[in-house]
Amino acid sequence: MANLSQEKRQRMLAFLETIRKEHKDDDEVLIALGEIESELNAKKYGLVWERHEEAVDVQMRDNIPVFTECADKEITTTTGGVNFLLEGDNLHSLRLLEKTHTGKIDVIYIDPPYNTENKDFIYDDAFVDKNDGFRHSKWLSFMNERLQIAKRLLSSSGVLIISIGYHEVHNLMVMCQEMFENKQVTCVTVQTSGGKPNGGFTFLQEYLVFITPTDFNPKTMSFTGGIERSPFEGLTLSTFDKTTRPNQTYPIFIDRETMHIIGVGKSLTERIAEGLYTGKPTDFVFDYDEAPDGSAALWPVSSKGADCVWRLISPRLLSDWAKGYIKISKNKSRNNPNEYSVQYLPEGVIKKIESGELPVIGTEENMPTLKFGKNQTVGSEIPTIWTEKEFFTTKGSSHVRNIFEDKRFPYPKPLEFITEILRATTNANSTILDFFAGSGTTGESVLELNLSDGGNRTFILCTNNQNDICSHITYPRLKTIISGIRENGSTYSNGIPANLKYYRTDFVSKDSDSLTDELLDHIKEMIQLEHGINLDGSQYLLVLTDEEADALEQHWDEYKDVKALYVSRNVLFTTEQNMLFGDVDIHIIPDDYFKFELQEVGESW
Repeated sequence: MANLSQEKRQRMLAFLETIRKEHKDDDEVLIALGEIESELNAKKYGLVWERHEEAVDVQMRDNIPVFTECADKEITTTTGGVNFLLEGDNLHSLRLLEKTHTGKIDVIYIDPPYNTENKDFIYDDAFVDKNDGFRHSKWLSFMNERLQIAKRLLSSSGVLIISIGYHEVHNLMVMCQEMFENKQVTCVTVQTSGGKPNGGFTFLQEYLVFITPTDFNPKTMSFTGGIERSPFEGLTLSTFDKTTRPNQTYPIFIDRETMHIIGVGKSLTERIAEGLYTGKPTDFVFDYDEAPDGSAALWPVSSKGADCVWRLISPRLLSDWAKGYIKISKNKSRNNPNEYSVQYLPEGVIKKIESGELPVIGTEENMPTLKFGKNQTVGSEIPTIWTEKEFFTTKGSSHVRNIFEDKRFPYPKPLEFITEILRATTNANSTILDFFAGSGTTGESVLELNLSDGGNRTFILCTNNQNDICSHITYPRLKTIISGIRENGSTYSNGIPANLKYYRTDFVSKDSDSLTDELLDHIKEMIQLEHGINLDGSQYLLVLTDEEADALEQHWDEYKDVKALYVSRNVLFTTEQNMLFGDVDIHIIPDDYFKFELQEVGESW
């Protein structure tokens, strides 16, 4: 069948060629025709949107973004690595992170605007609402530019996770599948509330989009494996009934005084074979009165009160009881008529016992039932549906309210939620980036994980300061978590030792007469960010000129604990200096932090 769109496109291109020949000497017409031809040959399948330029892009035409450290906000409570909070438009921060962290970020988690049409997405200083005909295109342009940089920041084994609502999840999935064509792109559904009515539907969920390597091997999450639990499981099997498995339909007799199994009754198969029951299997009624005196009859009934079958045939049940593989306890289900409940050990657990992997430490008092040491579940795969109530949005709200003792930030992501994401995707030394940091939950999650497993993870958080969010919420929250002291001086916790630097994005005009010197004033911030250190003039030293190298040589005896020197490649150490500094790590400062910008204005080549 004909491709009608392609045929129409070919006719238009042929017409353009005719026009091009007629105007072969008119450069303006030829340029315009080239642009039209490019649009006609543009992508015809996949996600297509109107691309928009942001005010932050325009600002970078004439200005170079830089970081300026706010020294009064620095927090130092340990000798470990340094975490960073970057205040400013995240696009400016991402452009600078490209200079320091390309290919170095292990995990990126972001919670961008959901574009709900309810004043959650600001584009060029204006809220995007349902009346904006380009609302989806603006959101896609906004996300595309940032995700392209995020892609470059990720290490080869890095993982990117994006929280998103139903409004844009479909667009985001297509965008990520096209952008990360050599990665896995997987959507996870997360129940975040008891329901939010909208248009006749109740929305219970949000989503996580995971972008991972194809050989991704997550760590065990607290709700997917590695959980300490009893190895015994319920003996009832509710997926079958007496008509499909009559040989597993029989009564178990429990002595009411000892709670021991004293026997079993005939199965439905045996009753039919022996002529004890002649009706239809579906009509067979469980008889609780056939138990011997002093005992109770247990029939296979589910927790919802429906007839089902036992998982074991009766000879296997009695054999497992003698081995201690069966557990009897009082029944607590209101819907189940049985006085007692019966549990058994699955084959996998029995194999762990026989191999010694699951230690037996004795038997229950006056029972053959075995007692065990620690038993943990296995499995680290990330499920695609999460229903844990700890992930409900209300949990995040109550947690942040406890930190501030007020309601200054509504609907933050729950701490447990972000912690589980990072538990699955990080290792002990990962660098984690969140460039939609909001209230700072990602930072707190990193600190909590380090506290729980002794890790040395570090974070970089980026957020603007709209409505004072960075200075009034993100920073005070992190300070409270690290110090254990709230803003009002009250005690919140014992604190979590950590170091934090606070940077603010500034700008240097490309037209400045002293551009090189002004950019040099911000090199320290870039070095600290790239290496995760504090250039304190004691352990970590900055040497930018030969004169500074000479001064350091003269006073070298005064420095007792130097760990590293960060030296401009324009500095040439003397033979004596090379010998003197030989036992210290020396890092050559790349002059390409701002090399492109300097080349652009003709101050470098």
